[in-house]
Amino acid sequence: MKRYVVNESEGVKGKLPVPGGGGTFNILIDEETSGAKHFSLLVNEMAPGYKGKEHSHTVEHCWYILSGTGIIRMAGETCHIKPGDAVFAPIGMLHTVECTGNQPLRYVVIYAPPGPEKELRSQTGFAKQ
Repeated sequence: MKRYVVNESEGVKGKLPVPGGGGTFNILIDEETSGAKHFSLLVNEMAPGYKGKEHSHTVEHCWYILSGTGIIRMAGETCHIKPGDAVFAPIGMLHTVECTGNQPLRYVVIYAPPGPEKELRSQTGFAKQ
């Protein structure tokens, strides 16, 4: 049954596939959960001091920072991020994310169209077979 309201406690949770246990993901809205065909929505958390590797995605995505502080590097710029900031990454834009504070960097991430969350979901055992 597709759900239109999904509480954070009901999401599909797992560890981000990064070395050193860099953080967690929580898939709240995607095609399997809610029937969303054009985007997915996750709440991720990055551990203090963690520096992600440079990467890109084949979809547009954005972050909305809920708590913590960090740095996003992309397009030759270093941007300091804090709660209330929204960040957009176009398709193929190389970027890195780093948690710079003593608290986890917690953020909403939206992928449009969906895609990257499918790989995350597959590692949890909650993927469609």
